[in-house]
Amino acid sequence: MANQNGSSVKIRRMCAEVIEGSHITEDVKIDVHSEIQRKTMRKHKKPPPKFRLKSSGCIASLDAPMNDRIPLMLTDIQHLLLHSLLHNINLTEPPRWYVLERGDRIMQTNCLIIEGVSIKHWEKYQGELEHTKKVFNDFVEILTPSIYNGSLVQELALVPLSEAEKDSIIQKYGSMNLALEARKDLMVMMKAVFPVGIETVLDKENSHEDQFPRTQLVLSAWQLAEENYPLPLKGKLKEAYSDYVMTKDEYQSVTAQSPLFGVDCEMCITNAGSELTRVSVVNENHEVVYESYVKPYNDITDYLTRYSGVTKTSLENVTKRLEDVQDDLRKLLPPDAILIGQSLNADLHALKMMHPYIIDTSLIYNFTGERTRKPKLKTLAKEFLNEDIQLGKKGHCSIEDSIASIKLVQLKLSKSMEYGDAVHTNRQRYKEKYGKMITTEEYAFPIFNHMIEQKKTSLIVGCDDITGDYHSYLSQAKESLSTQLKKGKPKKIKLNTVDDHEEVISTLTQSMNDYNFTMAHIKLDINEDNAIEKIKTIDSWIKTVWDKTPQSALCVVVFGGTLKDNGVAMAQVKT
Repeated sequence: MANQNGSSVKIRRMCAEVIEGSHITEDVKIDVHSEIQRKTMRKHKKPPPKFRLKSSGCIASLDAPMNDRIPLMLTDIQHLLLHSLLHNINLTEPPRWYVLERGDRIMQTNCLIIEGVSIKHWEKYQGELEHTKKVFNDFVEILTPSIYNGSLVQELALVPLSEAEKDSIIQKYGSMNLALEARKDLMVMMKAVFPVGIETVLDKENSHEDQFPRTQLVLSAWQLAEENYPLPLKGKLKEAYSDYVMTKDEYQSVTAQSPLFGVDCEMCITNAGSELTRVSVVNENHEVVYESYVKPYNDITDYLTRYSGVTKTSLENVTKRLEDVQDDLRKLLPPDAILIGQSLNADLHALKMMHPYIIDTSLIYNFTGERTRKPKLKTLAKEFLNEDIQLGKKGHCSIEDSIASIKLVQLKLSKSMEYGDAVHTNRQRYKEKYGKMITTEEYAFPIFNHMIEQKKTSLIVGCDDITGDYHSYLSQAKESLSTQLKKGKPKKIKLNTVDDHEEVISTLTQSMNDYNFTMAHIKLDINEDNAIEKIKTIDSWIKTVWDKTPQSALCVVVFGGTLKDNGVAMAQVKT
């Protein structure tokens, strides 16, 4: 590198001498000097940041077939905003739906939120969004909070606690009640997908001997989707799971007191594919509470006896069918039951049932530090329980497997979140690397708290029909963190209320260079009479925002959806 730099300097000096010693005009000299400077800068210019979708993002993309598409959550968009602002400091694992290459070079983040515009508007009027489609390469469907009586402002402004913050709360307060509150994000997302209606009141004392709340092991909604668990998503996957049933018509919120049930199924091969032949359910005392063989409707071509232990004789006098088992389980399971199993997604597909609260032993135990490399149940039982299961050539026993799964969960609950999990061990190293995090009595920090903590500035602009919703989060951020910052005053976080939508856009574009993060939030009322005009206006707003967005800045646009239809999100780094 030193030789290359020396050569460049020498070449520039020689060129200068040639120029100075010749009869070249002053204009030409300036042009030559400028060209040398441009080439030198281009040679040493660092590649710009870049945004692109990962596989989970591609599944949510509007390019994906409607029946295969799985929408993103608003929390996913929130994670992108935080990542661009705070770089890698808020990440305990790689983003699940996008890649932000060279994210530490993002100079600024701008976000435009437009409520009242849905995916239906996109599908019908996308021809009017000419500039928008030129700016953005990727468009993803997002689940609108209004479908489950949620708040778009709350879910964008309220940041779920990190694992380190959750751990700090448990250590500081020693309360399962507060620890459950630390998983508010879990329930918000679950309510987006499942009919969770009744809130469960927690006892002050934990009746179990768990060292941390079992809710910490329950998969989130996006984890269920990513692990191919059947979900009752609105519209898109409804057809794919049209013959599936939920374990309950309505659920209660999962808590640290919710009961555990180990579940395991055995399957055979019929001329229609894989079908259920046996199901076992055990409780926390390792007692069998349900056990049944199941007779498939289709002709069996392979009993898979070497794996299932089920033979032709096993099913000779069986009359129980799949729908009978479904009815039995719907009656048996309480509305806040936590189901446990090894890769339980396969069992639920065999049962053709959907359930919100799942602990998957193949995910909470890990030897490699990579979630995609899952250990076998037999290996886990030997390593952690010192038990030999699945012996002999007669196949698995669903009772034995379900007991082993629930024992593994109980063992982990008696230890720690990190126990037996190399992924969490890696997270622990991350926590140690980045040191202590500020902990307050709030259970979830507003996004502005993180900005203050990292000395970032932000502006939120909107009309008076929206800025009031942000006010409480801004106040909470300033009150809770300003007292903890010992050096100087908190960086400016400003809320600006203007008179009309055009002024929202102009204020946003005029203020971009003054803040690390700017967000404009607009509410629209679109009907058939004004739809085309409104969509054209939106397209011009997006063009204006993009034109004013500086280089190496992230621009995010969110169509917030309507009461009935999901929204659309798009993101692009300007280069």
